Amino acid sequence: MLRILGGKAKGVPLKVPASARPSPVRLRKALFDYLRLRYPAKGRFLDLYAGSGAVGLEAASEGWQTTLVDKDPEAVRLLRENARRAGLAVRIVPLPVEVFLPEARAKGERYTVAFMAPPYALDLAQAFQALLESGLVEKGGLYILQHPKDLYFPLGERRVYGENALTLVEV
Repeated sequence: MLRILGGKAKGVPLKVPASARPSPVRLRKALFDYLRLRYPAKGRFLDLYAGSGAVGLEAASEGWQTTLVDKDPEAVRLLRENARRAGLAVRIVPLPVEVFLPEARAKGERYTVAFMAPPYALDLAQAFQALLESGLVEKGGLYILQHPKDLYFPLGERRVYGENALTLVEV
């Protein structure tokens, strides 16, 4: 069973939409251990392709002001249900990521961390490039892509967790 690992909603179970591939426990734990050290004051967290909300709701549980973006109607319904059951106030945006990014940029939205875990069937390099070009992350913040460990990106820092990896690019 997928659960929130830490913060005020620790232990709350999450429902997972059929379309989702939740981030593994080891990866989420390592990511939030790192973010706790790097950003003790928290900030604004963006979770793109949110799915079950395992990463974004974890961020909200840890005290981040969180926006979750997913276009799948079942995912959006379960994000709302998971957030309500966990008692977490989050912003849920029911849009495709490729629509959200330019709209958020036009509105001047800024985030401390932008996390992206697209379906692996997508062109991950193209999806991450669109995020990097969006300019949504503030100075000192991070763009983060979750991807298969056998995929390499020529920028940022790479961390491997089992079959998955994170590429982190600092602004």
